[in-house]
Amino acid sequence: MRTTIRWSSIALAVALGNGLIATQAVAQGEGFVEGASATLSNRTFYFNRDFRDNVGQSKREETATGFALHFQSGYTEGPVGLGADVLALAGIKLDSGRGRAGTGLLPVDNDGSVPNEYSEIRGAVKANFGGDTVLRYGYHLPENPVIAYEDSRLLPNHYFGYSITNTSIDGLFLEAGRMTDRGEMNDSAEYEDPYGFSGGDIDHDKVTYLGGTYEFSDNLSASLYTSKAEDLWKRHFAGITHTAELGNGLNLTTDLAHYHTSDDSPVGEEFGNKATSLAFTLGAGFHDFTVAYQRMGGDSGYEYADNAIYLANSVQVIDFNAKDERSWQARYDYNFEGMGIPGLSFMTRYVRGSNIDTDFVGIDRDTRWERSTDLRYTIQRGALQGLDLTWRNATVRQDAGLDGGDIDENRLIASYTWTLL
Repeated sequence: MRTTIRWSSIALAVALGNGLIATQAVAQGEGFVEGASATLSNRTFYFNRDFRDNVGQSKREETATGFALHFQSGYTEGPVGLGADVLALAGIKLDSGRGRAGTGLLPVDNDGSVPNEYSEIRGAVKANFGGDTVLRYGYHLPENPVIAYEDSRLLPNHYFGYSITNTSIDGLFLEAGRMTDRGEMNDSAEYEDPYGFSGGDIDHDKVTYLGGTYEFSDNLSASLYTSKAEDLWKRHFAGITHTAELGNGLNLTTDLAHYHTSDDSPVGEEFGNKATSLAFTLGAGFHDFTVAYQRMGGDSGYEYADNAIYLANSVQVIDFNAKDERSWQARYDYNFEGMGIPGLSFMTRYVRGSNIDTDFVGIDRDTRWERSTDLRYTIQRGALQGLDLTWRNATVRQDAGLDGGDIDENRLIASYTWTLL
């Protein structure tokens, strides 16, 4: 889901996107079937969120297993190659109940019950022009700072619309698109509006976006994006990532991200915001040490949907995105390959927020904090090679009226992917 800093995955996403497009360009000459690929992924997820304020639901606790089939065709031969992709998703309840539902793993019916299973299948058509331009219509899994799918529960959510990407200039990845609908992570129902805001006079929020990333060198990249969500806001993003080699096995990565959101909503709503984060990560062999600072400004907090918040202090439970909030983070990562245990990694972090505008949010306490820990192991050999096991723990302390109040949380995740084609 994330590496050291959530928004620093831009460079990785662009690299993967460039690699995918390059692969598709080759596949264009191989043919629709010959260039096809398919994977089947399984994820079994236990989620427990304990609300400590004794207000409303006391806890959410569910266990489920899910399957995601990704099929990507190659392209027909010729100057314009045509192809098609399919995404099939299925979730199965293992344990739940009316008083414990709502984790995001499973749908919840109107009477509070949870169905035994849910499934859906989505498709997309695509065209490759000259090997460096791809036009797509249908389902999308976008991953950029202004609209990004989420995969933090059982199954990924997805968007419906059309897009175009281009890599004709070396080092430059460009994309534009319009997403008109969105499918939830835990629901097989019909698509809904992309951002799902329905208050006041807001009745649609189609998202149009344009932007890209340029890699100046292996150590420096920058991203610029702009977008418009109808009846909500206009949003712009600028980000830069730089890694300096310090010698003696040390390196320093600097991540700077900035959002500017202008309100475009009916009277009675407010989305105007300026959000900035700056993070420094010192890499020392198998150790990483990170410090980050984030601040909110403007007339409201930072509103968003899914994973479209590429800021340093947007972490497991809290995003530290309330109006006027300031937050600091200290984080430590260790790769146990340094102790002869490849595949095992550890992360712990502490983030504290302050200066929240309590009058605007309607709370009493202007500070909060989150402490979270990840322990992850990928089996390296044997019959279970490739099986990924993750434990995520988080403790949150904040005002009872803010983002669920005080929370203790545990997630246990086992995942595996089969390559079918």
